[in-house]
Amino acid sequence: MTITLRTKSFLFIFLALLLESLPVFAGLTLTREESVWLDQHRDSITVGVAVIPPYLSNRAGDNQVEGLSIDYLQRMETALGIKFQYQIFENYGAMMEAARLRSIDVVFGVTNTEARSRYLNFTSVYSHLSNKIFTRKGKFKRAEMSDFAGKRFAVPRDTALVNYIRNNYPEIILVQVNDLQEAFSLLAVGEVDGVGSYASAGYLYTVMEGVDNISIVGSVGFNYHISFGSRNDEPILSGLLEKALVSLTAEQKNAIERRWVQPEDSQRVDMDTLIHGVIIAGFCLLLILLLMVVLWNRSLKREVNHRKEAQKEVSFLAYHDELTGAYNRQFMLETLAEYTRLPSSADQTTCVILLGLDNFSLINEFHGQKMGDYVLQRMSARLQSRLSSDAVLSRTGGDEFTVLIRLPANRTSLSHLADRLIAEISLPIAYGDQSFALTATAGISIQDGDLEEPLRLLEQADLALHEAKKKNPGSHLFYASEMSVQLLENQQLHAALSEALTTEQFFLEYQPQVLLDSGKVVGFEALARWNHPVLGRVPPDKFIPLAEQNGLIVTLGDRVLLLACQQGCQWLNQGLEFERIAVNVSVKQFVEADFASKVLNALEQSGLPPEKLELEITESIFLGDRVLAKETMSKLTKLGICFSIDDFGTGFSSLLYLKELPVSKLKLDQGFIRGITQDHSSLQIVKASLQMGHALNMVVIAEGVEHRQEQQLLDELNCEQGQGYLFCRPLPADEITAELLLQVEDAVSPVIEA
Repeated sequence: MTITLRTKSFLFIFLALLLESLPVFAGLTLTREESVWLDQHRDSITVGVAVIPPYLSNRAGDNQVEGLSIDYLQRMETALGIKFQYQIFENYGAMMEAARLRSIDVVFGVTNTEARSRYLNFTSVYSHLSNKIFTRKGKFKRAEMSDFAGKRFAVPRDTALVNYIRNNYPEIILVQVNDLQEAFSLLAVGEVDGVGSYASAGYLYTVMEGVDNISIVGSVGFNYHISFGSRNDEPILSGLLEKALVSLTAEQKNAIERRWVQPEDSQRVDMDTLIHGVIIAGFCLLLILLLMVVLWNRSLKREVNHRKEAQKEVSFLAYHDELTGAYNRQFMLETLAEYTRLPSSADQTTCVILLGLDNFSLINEFHGQKMGDYVLQRMSARLQSRLSSDAVLSRTGGDEFTVLIRLPANRTSLSHLADRLIAEISLPIAYGDQSFALTATAGISIQDGDLEEPLRLLEQADLALHEAKKKNPGSHLFYASEMSVQLLENQQLHAALSEALTTEQFFLEYQPQVLLDSGKVVGFEALARWNHPVLGRVPPDKFIPLAEQNGLIVTLGDRVLLLACQQGCQWLNQGLEFERIAVNVSVKQFVEADFASKVLNALEQSGLPPEKLELEITESIFLGDRVLAKETMSKLTKLGICFSIDDFGTGFSSLLYLKELPVSKLKLDQGFIRGITQDHSSLQIVKASLQMGHALNMVVIAEGVEHRQEQQLLDELNCEQGQGYLFCRPLPADEITAELLLQVEDAVSPVIEA
């Protein structure tokens, strides 16, 4: 092919124009120290980027971002002759946490505040964002921040706007969210009263969500002045960033601003190109139009995809629990209303199974919310795997799952289903190098005829669940009308409980603990009792769970500890001899930061020698920080205080903590002792517990010994001590005398081997 002279001239002119249009960056003047530092870190400077649409930063694909801030950083890369390493964060709060921990070197966009200057240096401001007040339409015509006193106001977590509102409007209830999309979603459904955001983001998210009930009603009074932040333990890096930013020409900055802040400018014809001739101008215009079509097509596809994803997510979250993926309470209530309107008969009716995880709060308290969330996700998946396709599984509470199903009104079938679900939950859970098991309890309600209020069926299942947890945790119970009467009684007890602690209605009784081979009394267990002026004696199995639920168990436990120590000292002064007085300690009481100090204060106030005190703890305490538990127990054990494991074998049993922690006594649960002479399984459990306790040099005491045959068998198995009605019932302190102790010893004849 022959190339004419005219064509060559045309190509020459075109190449010259392209070269002329290429940006030219002036070389930076660096100190020797800066040059050396830059050579050492040329490929290792990490820039943290959070997605803040619509123009500071946007996702452009997998692990890629684009936007005004990114264009600035790329220009600065060229000026410095380096390549930044970008780390993308899902939200701004996560990025700022990484900056505080210095796991990133540069923050892509940040407003200078006093708190942040403790760990960041800042460049000159390169962009501004004006914050507006968004509310639902009709809420305000005009508003100021002071109008939101006592109201909920959503702001992205860890932004400078959070500190501004806290310092200037402390009466506002701040709701910190991960990102503005979450903030506008909450505002749209009325869960917050206002949102603080820059206008462009508000427009973007309301369009994405298809929300038209939101409007701008005023200015927040605080604007973002965007700089680049860098870790302040690398001051040279801050200087390099500032030099690179300052080196950008006004034309380069305007080009970035036009591209992102004023995208319509890209549609204007650059008048300077006219001087290069009509042919070149037309050719360039064609290229520009072609590029615009490509970019517009990509942008349109991206926007459509984003909108579809946003709509899909909003639709999903409307009826699903975000953590577990199961249906949420709203969906369950709507479905329950539909189901209960269907004909109810013996062949087909609506049934509710409410499952509650036992002691789930201990997981969050001792292992943190992350593990708690993992457990809930695993439980949801397990339950779903055991249900038929027509069953509706929903998470209706923090640790509760509800199964809604249409079945024949057959209690046997429902019992089998509930047992299968409980068994599935009870399977061990592995998390990292840890493994543990939970139990679950279920309440079941069955629709009987027409229901005017569908929610009543759920309330009945809830009553059955609470009754089952009191009577037999780890099992299930069907609703009965008597439970509603019991609920009213519990509400009355709830109201009376706080008053009882301040009006001396609580007192202690003491049950002797004896040597099984001789009947000699060696100690006492202090037991809390409540004598209500109207209701009379309230059983412990009623008021202790109530105290746990209402947060009064610590106050009650502290009182029992002091009263027991005072009584023990009084007995010693009267000449009554005993080895130890045992006091129960709840989990919440034990994990108090000043628990050890409270024990020492009780001993000091009462005058009881430390070696006379025994603290009974349950195995659930060791779900938590064993190091902290060991530290607390060791501190008290060094003074002579003894620790025993109460109800051993019914909780989170582990040989590890028995070996590691200073425990000197095991108390076998009375549930095993009562069946020991007839039930082979109970006998084997008792034998194994005794062997384990003795191997670890521990004393073993059996609770609930009521029959002579049980005492004899336990003595043959080398169980040292016992406690129960066979020896003596719990008695008031004034009935515990030396004569009584001799009567107990005489009444229990020594067991003599044949």
